Amino acid sequence: MEPAARVLFYQDDPRLPGRSRVFRVLTRRQVKAPLKVALLVETSNTYARGLLRGIVSYIREHRPWSLYLSEHNRGDRPPGWLARWNGHGIIARIENLSIAEALRQLSVPIVDVSAARLIPSLPWFETDDGAIAHLAADHLLERGFRYLAYAGDGRFNWSNWRCEHFQNCARAAGRQCFIYRPTKGFVLDDEELVDDLAKWIGQLPKPVGVMACYDFRAQQVLDACRRIGVAVPDEAAVIGVDNDDLLCELSHPPLSSVIPNTHRTGYEAA
Repeated sequence: MEPAARVLFYQDDPRLPGRSRVFRVLTRRQVKAPLKVALLVETSNTYARGLLRGIVSYIREHRPWSLYLSEHNRGDRPPGWLARWNGHGIIARIENLSIAEALRQLSVPIVDVSAARLIPSLPWFETDDGAIAHLAADHLLERGFRYLAYAGDGRFNWSNWRCEHFQNCARAAGRQCFIYRPTKGFVLDDEELVDDLAKWIGQLPKPVGVMACYDFRAQQVLDACRRIGVAVPDEAAVIGVDNDDLLCELSHPPLSSVIPNTHRTGYEAA
């Protein structure tokens, strides 16, 4: 049995005819220990899971990491272990001020993959919201819609950026663009929000092509159309963002969606 302080590796040795492999003995000091990296990225939505897949792809192409990924939801308060983290770095979606403040206290390298930009000094990676909006606008314009509309969520930078780019696309194409502005603050899954969307959709000229900031909002737009008898896609065509398979298939009719390159974003962040 080999001593615990040594590790055996196979290595090709062309100097030995007829023998393709020999043992080479290395001490543990000669073997690079994996980097310890914490991931403050939720697993509850397609976008974040895409980021995580990109990180995994980077690791498989390069040296192994020792990853720490705990149960974490978007907008959660800092986990208890964060203040004691003694690893080599953190990749985080910094979505609220409490997470931002906790990370400011740490001395390890941190990469931000949130559009919130709560710590502007950090390296930051985000999907291209301009390209996402252009793809959605092109899809609707190619189908001949004279009227376009955007249903967003003003709490989030990425939604506001997509809205701005979508409006620019509509303007460049000589089309009118209508923006959903909630009549009051709603809880994300509040039934009153769907009623508010229905009222807005009912006032839009038809037929209209609607971009929703992400798939969950798009599903709410479809629900709103159904409540007031607006035919989809004849009177209102709806396109979301994220291509969440479950949400798209549960929607009626099935939802069209732009696929952001979250895999590339996660890869570049790593």
